Parts: sequence; structure tokens; C-alpha cells
Amino acid sequence: MNGFLMARRLWRGVVALALVAAAGSAAAAPGVRTVPACTKVNVSATIDVPAGTTWDGVAKYGKWVCLVGTASNMKGTQSESQIPMFKLNNGATVKNVVIGDGSLGSGTNLAAGGADGVHCYGVCNITNVYWADVGEDGATVRKLSGVTSKLTISGGAAFKAADKLFQHNSDGTLVIQDFYADNIGKLARSCGNCSTQYARKITVTGVRLGTVNSSGVGVNSSYDSKSGIAGKYDVATITDLVYSGSKAKCDAFVGTGSGNEPVKDTNASNIARACVFK
Repeated sequence: MNGFLMARRLWRGVVALALVAAAGSAAAAPGVRTVPACTKVNVSATIDVPAGTTWDGVAKYGKWVCLVGTASNMKGTQSESQIPMFKLNNGATVKNVVIGDGSLGSGTNLAAGGADGVHCYGVCNITNVYWADVGEDGATVRKLSGVTSKLTISGGAAFKAADKLFQHNSDGTLVIQDFYADNIGKLARSCGNCSTQYARKITVTGVRLGTVNSSGVGVNSSYDSKSGIAGKYDVATITDLVYSGSKAKCDAFVGTGSGNEPVKDTNASNIARACVFK
């Protein structure tokens, strides 16, 4: 074999190894993260991010800022009347910003101005965002007519969530990757009793959790006759979730309709098909 062919094969081998290493590192859970030092900026109304655009906090302000809701419905309590800090329209992205005032204490219901986090309509991205104190929710996937939803949350971290951190109320997929969370109720929950139900997907890849007070991911492993989609089920695909606490990494429920309370699913085969660990 001549020197040129040997060099080319060697180069191909190096490239292949690099691709394997990159793939492995992409899935690896991050270490413990902390909120970046940030300058407080008061917000009195939802920030509407137009379709197909990016709202970049560092680019906008030239530094990290922490957005703190000052209106009565942006205080970040557990009231269902809370409005979002950001509304992401189809194709929009929010990145490089801190939500909520993390300096108020260590509890999980401190009214620290986190509002109802981020609402996604359609296909959206939340990139390198930190929730210093999660309000009613950190982010919610909402249905946009004619569009199959997909919210991708990558990078960043969240702290002090009294209940679930990410809420999936629409159809389609919620993706959480390269993320850290501590002192939360749940990392993510598929809506258990929305007025319109869907068989949803949640994908968790490379996530590290500190203290979890309820469970990692909550999905509907079956749906009852009140749901409108009896016979369907959610699927949570979980890869490289690092968590050493006592709460379940994946909890399964029987999804139902509005006005009813979902109960735990005790059917082992239902749970196995809905909580998939790889």
C-alpha cells in the first residue's frame, strides 16, 4: 500500500473516532450548573417573539440579564392566571437569558417574578436559558392549529419549581437535552386532564437532576374513556438521565378529560411501553 492510501485511511479513522466521541459527548449529562451573574430587568408584560425570529438576551443587552415579572399576574406564584414571560410563535427561539429573581430564598413558591415561564406555539427552541426561580411553570407547549408541536430545550438550568418544570399540553414532542435542574417537583409532565388530549412524546437526553420532590417525568401510559383518545398512550424516551434521588425517574398515569383527576397507572405493561430507558 502506498503512503497516500495509508494516510487517507488513517485520516478516515481519525474522523470516525472524532464523530463517535462527539456523539457520546452530545448525550452526556452535564455537571452541576449555577445561574450566571445577571443584572435585574423588570418586565410588566409578556415578551412576544415573532414567528421565525430569535430573542437573544446577551445580544440585546450586551450582558446576562435576569428578567423579573412585576405585574400581579407575573409574580411567579402557582396561580393558574399567571401569564408567560415569553410567547414564542412558530419557529421562534429564546436564548441566553435568566428568568426570575434567584436571590429571594431557597423555597419553591417565593413569588420571584418568573411568571408562567415560556409558552411555545408550534415549533420553538429554548436555548441556554436559566430559570433562577421557576414560576407557575418553566415552559409550556401549546397547540397551534395546523402545526405539529415541537419544543426543544437545550442547555441551561432551572431551580426552585414548586410543581412541574416543563408542561406538555399540545400534540407532538417535547425535547429536553443537555440540561440541569435542582429543587423541582417534576422535570416534565404530559397533561393529565386537558380538555383536548393527545398521545404525546417526551425525549430526555443528557440531563442531570439534583433534588426532585415528585418524579422525573410524568406521562400518560394509557387514556380512559373521558379523555377522548382511549387506547392511545404517551411515550417518554429517556437516555442518560443522571439522578440519584429516591423519586421515580418516570411516573405513569391514566390520562383523562377536563375536570377529572388523573390517577396512577398500575398496569406494568402500560408503564413499560410509556417509560422507555435507553
